[in-house]
Amino acid sequence: MPYHHSTHKSSEREKHIFFCGVHPLTKKRKIPRQMSLRTAKIFFFLMIIFVIWNVYQLVHCKFEEVIWLKRDTNSNLHKILFIRQLERVNHPTNATLINQAAPTNAFSTTDYAETGLSTADLPTIGDQTLGLPTNGNTKSKSLSSIKNDAVLQKKPGTNVLFLKTHKTGSSTVTNILQRYAKSNKLNVALPQCDHRFCYPNKFDEKYIYQHKSGDKYNMLFNHAVFDKEKMLNIMAPNTKIITIIREPYSQFDSAAQYLNFKKYFNLKSHLPLLDEFFQISEDFLKKFIQSADPTDGEGAFSLAKNPNAFDLGFDVWNESPEYIESVLKAISKGFDLVMITEYMEESLVLLKNELNWNLEDVVFFSLNTREAKDKNTNDIKSVETKVLNWNKIDAAIYKHFNMTFWKKIEDSPSEFFSDVNTLKQWNRDLVNHCSRFETTEASLFITKNYYEKARSSLCTDIKREDSSFTVWFKWVFQYKKRGNFPQSFF
Repeated sequence: MPYHHSTHKSSEREKHIFFCGVHPLTKKRKIPRQMSLRTAKIFFFLMIIFVIWNVYQLVHCKFEEVIWLKRDTNSNLHKILFIRQLERVNHPTNATLINQAAPTNAFSTTDYAETGLSTADLPTIGDQTLGLPTNGNTKSKSLSSIKNDAVLQKKPGTNVLFLKTHKTGSSTVTNILQRYAKSNKLNVALPQCDHRFCYPNKFDEKYIYQHKSGDKYNMLFNHAVFDKEKMLNIMAPNTKIITIIREPYSQFDSAAQYLNFKKYFNLKSHLPLLDEFFQISEDFLKKFIQSADPTDGEGAFSLAKNPNAFDLGFDVWNESPEYIESVLKAISKGFDLVMITEYMEESLVLLKNELNWNLEDVVFFSLNTREAKDKNTNDIKSVETKVLNWNKIDAAIYKHFNMTFWKKIEDSPSEFFSDVNTLKQWNRDLVNHCSRFETTEASLFITKNYYEKARSSLCTDIKREDSSFTVWFKWVFQYKKRGNFPQSFF
């Protein structure tokens, strides 16, 4: 019995020493304060999470590479892709593809889904898996000669200023540029204010994340109000300036819901959103918007009138014919490419041609689209007319650049529509690949190439949101600044 009693007292003394450092009955020497059991558990738990996350990243990123290495596709797929480069020079694309007519109605919304992506099936030509045209003569070409022909291309453009507009599918384009910047280790201008350049203020150098005077950047693609002179001042030489626009009614309908017009314009009736909005007189709307703080309302006040014109840096309230004409001339002179949301694949092939990129560089998933579309009007025709009258500058911009868009396509290389169809097929292949539903040689080739350059999974990055990618770039910037960032994990 005495033995157990002494053992109990001894254990109590040890516990007290562990938590408090000194037992009240023993003051011969001071024992350093130990880490509490609770702190130790938290630390251990965080270590477990860290290890699990790194193992997940390693397995996930290696997935495509492991599958690729198990398949002997180099001798077959590489030949097909290089043959395709050869066919661009020697064999014109099928006439049925080239002669596709452009839409005649600039403001047609009936033929396209709200997402703006065309869903027509691919023509049945050539290889059904890759969407590539085939030609018997090309089989006699040696692999070395095919490679030599494919290398004879212009140097790809790496300096891009993308003016990101709102509710135009611009997040999809931004993701493409972010992936290209990541895989090619380009210097990116990052916003000081979260994932936007202190919007809705006009762009300024002071809004760049940890910017130093004289710093030059390869890419800029986060939301900003356009200021050509100030933006080009921080960009590398020979920068291409691009943007994207959308049919004004669809854009305004989407923006009104996304920016919560009901809340910020005090719309409280049971009418649909746009019907109630346009019951307010234009004079009252103008006074209300101009009196509001543009930084309030999550952009609702800045983008309630000619949203594209606002993002492009113009005066949204001056809608005189002379001013609108000057706006169109300024955009035509200042931008190398104006893409159209309703024709996303065509726009991205134009982008690929403008920058001399490979087609695999512009594969995409649609990002930041509305999961649920509210019924915002009971009379679409009437409200569509009101939207166009309310946004006269945007209507003129869209009408003008919709026409020049198709002129650019007419002047494009003969394989343009073949590229469009291939891009659609590759996008479908990637959706199936990343959902683990089906894997094709094309999807393996694209994901392997991306992994080799970016050291990360395409299936992860292609779905990454703008804000998340911006945080990643800032994280990389910090590590590179300290000089201890592993090059292999850029």
